[in-house]
Amino acid sequence: MFMSVAELIEMIDLEKDTEKLFRWYQNGHSRNLPAIMTAALRQAIRLKAGEFDPEDDFENSVFHALAGYEVALGIKNEGRTAGTQARNLLKLLKPVDAIKFLINSKDKKFGLVTLTSMHLAEFTVESVVVTYPERFLPEQVLEAQRRLDAIFEKCPKDFIYPEIEHNIF
Repeated sequence: MFMSVAELIEMIDLEKDTEKLFRWYQNGHSRNLPAIMTAALRQAIRLKAGEFDPEDDFENSVFHALAGYEVALGIKNEGRTAGTQARNLLKLLKPVDAIKFLINSKDKKFGLVTLTSMHLAEFTVESVVVTYPERFLPEQVLEAQRRLDAIFEKCPKDFIYPEIEHNIF
């Protein structure tokens, strides 16, 4: 009996073992199933974000963005990678101030590009800003939305998911 992709994604969404999520990703990659790879990455991000202790939904979104960024860095660096600068920023500032700092930054938006390409834009700093506009200045919300719009315009429809040799989750 074969399971549909939707049924497989339901299983992935319940998985708590990062080693199994890594294997899901690898199997999705070897069979060219982007939905499976995205589901494995999404669940890995959720698990990583679950390590934090948010005070509210906003902080929960911030920690999910940090976890998403760390997974994207792990893919880039081919191994588990902490977003040290982002983590330090969150230690020094309140989450809302850290996000304001990042949205005002003109640095390359590696996390935005990578996560959006993998259909994981909900884990970007920009997504946090547009989801909670009341916490930011109007120009910051506009900038976040502009970045999201621009990246979606450029985002390739047939993104080539990287092969991951080591468990980055």
